[in-house]
Amino acid sequence: MSTPEAVRPLRLTLLHPQRIWAESLESMLRGWPGIDVVMTHTTYQWTWGAVTRGDIDVSLVGIDGSGVGPQQLKGLRKASPGLAIVVISDSTDPDVMAATVRAGVRGWVRSSASMGHLVETLHGVRNGETWLPPDVTTTVLERLLDAEKTRTASRRAMSKLSQRELEILDCLAQGMTRDQIGQHYRLSPHTVRTHINHVLRKLGVHSTLAAVSLANKSQTTR
Repeated sequence: MSTPEAVRPLRLTLLHPQRIWAESLESMLRGWPGIDVVMTHTTYQWTWGAVTRGDIDVSLVGIDGSGVGPQQLKGLRKASPGLAIVVISDSTDPDVMAATVRAGVRGWVRSSASMGHLVETLHGVRNGETWLPPDVTTTVLERLLDAEKTRTASRRAMSKLSQRELEILDCLAQGMTRDQIGQHYRLSPHTVRTHINHVLRKLGVHSTLAAVSLANKSQTTR
C-alpha cells in the first residue's frame, strides 16, 4: 500500500556550487521531519540525472556562482514535468527572478532565510504554491506581465505572415544567407528578396535582425 501524500516525506535534491555550504544545508535539512534528502551535489549534471530517475518532489538549487541559469532550470522541469524547483540566491534583480519563474521556478529564498522559512517554502511549492520574497514580488509580477504583453503582441504580428514567409524567417533565424535560402527552397534571388521584404513590412520592422528578434519573443514561454 502506498504512503498517503499527507505523511509521505518530501523527496529533495540539493544542488549548490559550494560543497561546504551544500553539506551543511543537507545536514540541517536531514534534521527536519518530513524531509528526505535524496541527493546533494555541486554539479548540475548529477542533479539532472537524479531528477530523470524520478521520485523527486523538489529540487533546491543555489544559482549564485553555479553557472546554472533559466535554461538549466528549464531542463530539470523537462526531465520531470511534475518537479517543483526552489532557488537559493541573494540576487535582487527582478529580471533574473522573472526569468527563473518563466523557467518553472516556484520558490525563491535568500541564503539568510531561516531554516523554518526554507522548509515552509519547500512544502509550499510541492503543494503547488509560489513563494517569492515579499519585497520583490510586485516587481517580478510586473516583469512577467510585461513579458506576456510583448509575447502576445509578437504573436499577433507573426500571425500576419504566410507559411512561406514563416519558413524564410526561420531560415534567417538559423543564420542562413539569402543565397542559401534560395537554394534550399529553389527560389530565385528576386523571389527571396521579395519574401523578406514582405516579412519586414508585415512585422513593421526595418531589418532582418529585428524580425528575428520579434520571432524569438513570440516563442518565449514562461
